[in-house]
Amino acid sequence: MSDAQSSFTSFHSTIRLDPKNNEMLREKRDTLLKNLKDKINPAAPSYSTFHQGSYELSTGVNPLGGDPDMDVGIIFDCQPEDYGDPVVLKRFVRNALEYINRTVRIRKPCVTVEYLKGGEREMHIDLAIYCTNSSGVTQLARGRESDPTNTDFRYWETSEPKKLNTTIIDAFSGADREQWRRVVRYLKRWRDIKIGHKNIPSIALTVEAIQQFKAVYDKVDGKHRDLIAMRDMLDRILSRWVGKRLQVGLPVEPYCDLLENVTDIQIEDFKTKLTKLRDVLNDADKEADTHEACKLLQGQFGVDFPVPEKSTTTQKTASAISCSGLSA
Repeated sequence: MSDAQSSFTSFHSTIRLDPKNNEMLREKRDTLLKNLKDKINPAAPSYSTFHQGSYELSTGVNPLGGDPDMDVGIIFDCQPEDYGDPVVLKRFVRNALEYINRTVRIRKPCVTVEYLKGGEREMHIDLAIYCTNSSGVTQLARGRESDPTNTDFRYWETSEPKKLNTTIIDAFSGADREQWRRVVRYLKRWRDIKIGHKNIPSIALTVEAIQQFKAVYDKVDGKHRDLIAMRDMLDRILSRWVGKRLQVGLPVEPYCDLLENVTDIQIEDFKTKLTKLRDVLNDADKEADTHEACKLLQGQFGVDFPVPEKSTTTQKTASAISCSGLSA
């Protein structure tokens, strides 16, 4: 049994996107929110803001090729019937944020602010626009300016981003939560290398991980074992395929299948490559030499996964491993 935990720990330090240390992205966010406050049309309702996505969940990874992002929610103090066309609220936001060094676009799910450098997108911030209905349930503004002005294309969709944040964050605690976050980051980086970001959305990976992850640690030294935790999680995910499909249900309204827009061909490719990853993790665990084990893992996770020099690796004997059903 190899001991690749040190390499996993180093790999995690490399791929982890720490919002607290990403000063430029934080500064852009703060500037945008100040501009919104100062320049929004007086006719717009009052609003509040919150963070969502990987920034709030602390599961972000450094994107391949750059272009880090942040997701911000804006909840206007109004109800859907006050703005039957939700694009009106999106225009309030877009118009307040337009500036010479930014590109601001109204997209179907959000308003996106892009920052370019040398003609390439350097970073972007997505602002999702919400209100609440008479029952206090959050509604997401859907629609673009280019869409026809009817409710088939411009509409309010039930969404519970704050509840989703809480559901995910509270699924684990302590060291178990930290291991879960590491495993999610490994899975995201693997997805970016082997599949591509657009086919399998990050939220689907994150939600599936909270449902199928169990912390694994060494009974002797008490340290978590990321390789085993990830391999076992993938075993459980692969066992959930029904026919050609894997369904990942959003645990809050609208309770949709997060993979419903992924084609059968894409899902089949995902399963094939996920099976390969599971098998490589298993082979790496069985490999007696850590150097050889990490070479196998680097083939899945990319060059950022470190391979120790052969002279520094020694053969390992299997130690007692435990799965934690409780959060440490």
